[in-house]
Amino acid sequence: MMVDGDVQKNTARLRLLERHGAASLRALSGETLAEYRASRLRVDGKPAPFAAPYLAIDFSEAQLTQCRGVMDSLSLRLRYSDQALHKKLSPPSGFARLVFDVLEQTRCESLSPLERAGLRKNLDAAFANWCHVAHGNGFCDSDLGILLYTVIHMVRARLIGTFEDETAEALIEATRANLGPILGKHLYKLKAVKQDQAAFAVHAAAIANELGEMVADAADDVDDDVKLKERHSVILPPDWNDSDVDSEVESAGAGSSSSVDLGQTDLENLGDYHVFTDEFDETVEANTLLRNEKRYELRSRLDQLVKSQAVSVTRLAREMQALFARPEHDGWLFGQEEGLIDARRLAQLVSNPEYHSVFVQDRMQLKSNAVVSFLIDNSGSMKRQRFEAVAVLMDTYARALDLAGIKSEVLGFTTGDWNGGKPLQQWRKAGQPDAPGRMGELLHVVYKTADDAWRRSRGSMACLLSTQHFREGVDGEALIWAYQRLKAREEPKRYLVVISDGAPLDAATQNTNREGFLGDHLASVAKYIESDPQIQMGAIGIDLDMSDTFGNSVSLDLGGTLGQASYRVLNTLFKVI
Repeated sequence: MMVDGDVQKNTARLRLLERHGAASLRALSGETLAEYRASRLRVDGKPAPFAAPYLAIDFSEAQLTQCRGVMDSLSLRLRYSDQALHKKLSPPSGFARLVFDVLEQTRCESLSPLERAGLRKNLDAAFANWCHVAHGNGFCDSDLGILLYTVIHMVRARLIGTFEDETAEALIEATRANLGPILGKHLYKLKAVKQDQAAFAVHAAAIANELGEMVADAADDVDDDVKLKERHSVILPPDWNDSDVDSEVESAGAGSSSSVDLGQTDLENLGDYHVFTDEFDETVEANTLLRNEKRYELRSRLDQLVKSQAVSVTRLAREMQALFARPEHDGWLFGQEEGLIDARRLAQLVSNPEYHSVFVQDRMQLKSNAVVSFLIDNSGSMKRQRFEAVAVLMDTYARALDLAGIKSEVLGFTTGDWNGGKPLQQWRKAGQPDAPGRMGELLHVVYKTADDAWRRSRGSMACLLSTQHFREGVDGEALIWAYQRLKAREEPKRYLVVISDGAPLDAATQNTNREGFLGDHLASVAKYIESDPQIQMGAIGIDLDMSDTFGNSVSLDLGGTLGQASYRVLNTLFKVI
């Protein structure tokens, strides 16, 4: 959903690095459901916050060894730390809890196998790179920052080994000398018990609480988590506020690691997602976007494009019927030579023993009890010829499904304006509050409803060839909209197909919220819907792998002429097992 080609390439490269990093993380940690996106670690869709500031990096700017080191460090944390036990033994709040988490992270790194020299090298590289950056980004400019920086070095030196850096030594020398007499006893005992998380936690908590009291004496309000994050955001990773994490886990059904409580979860506010204002959001019929003359012109053009494709609509209809329809009883076939005996014909069998057509059989007929909903990305990046191929694909599918007696719906999503529009103006008038939530004004477009036949929707379907409303995209909320429309249907078989060529992007939202705000929401919504047994969902990535967001996805190349193979994506997504 990006207009600028270079930006889109950089984003694709970033996601590729994150996917490779996440694959390494899963392999080393043994956590098959772990994923990493926008500097946030999640396990089975739930946030796994980390406090160590040297683990919060930007993959697009960091060196490869640093990226590997961060993934290795997080892998060791997942492998060697019991998250439930850590939470139970952790100080309740504030700076003490932050320090306790950093100590646990360092303990896990110290347990890296001696024979894994490459892993240790990656860990050292990640830490060294962070130290170099921290010297110039303001991390050590505050008393709290230099205190945390010193503690990290002291604990790391005790558990892993001394880190040689003249600048770091000069920065921590005075603070280390002051902390030595206070923390020395418990700091000395850490190494001997590093194999035992509970025993280690006793001394780690003592160190953390001691430092927490020191900080509280200096500023009474600093052990409030929100104020800590506001006042010292430069020293904290973006995911650090696990009071938010607790509420998310509870809302998502903390009692199960593999399912979502569909009855209690607030779909619109998964995680920390929220909306600044929905006053300007619109849902419109596609035929209201263009004048009649323009629609007639586009319909004629779409018909020509469809004719030029090497696909038989009749053959596709039979495939759709085989995929979505099911055989049902539709009366009886009489006069058969096998089956159930027809008592009414027994007299014929008595009078003529050679007569065997005295049986009846079930007459089965393929009948559809399904509805298929297509949700199409109408962002600016789709303007590069892809929109024509998608329009042909959707028009042909809608026609074939109609011919097969299967209902279909075609929806699109975009924004009403570029870069926030009216909500951004309201935000500025409101004093530009931090983290305002989704800013863009949504525009949801209905090209074809499930109850309308293809022929009746030909004019509005032609609007798929108009790109004047293609702007930005808020995928998560669009997915909710399509899902709720589908849930309201009475058909027992309901299928949702997402068609997109990139990650969510609304410039105003991205510039005013944390990194990954829209992407994390999309992933959470997708996971929620995938947990609903009443809906089967699949995603079609246009020249894009979407498997990191959707569990059921396929990549489709829309270059050149669309052939019969291009229309088998639904068979791939929803094949009958």
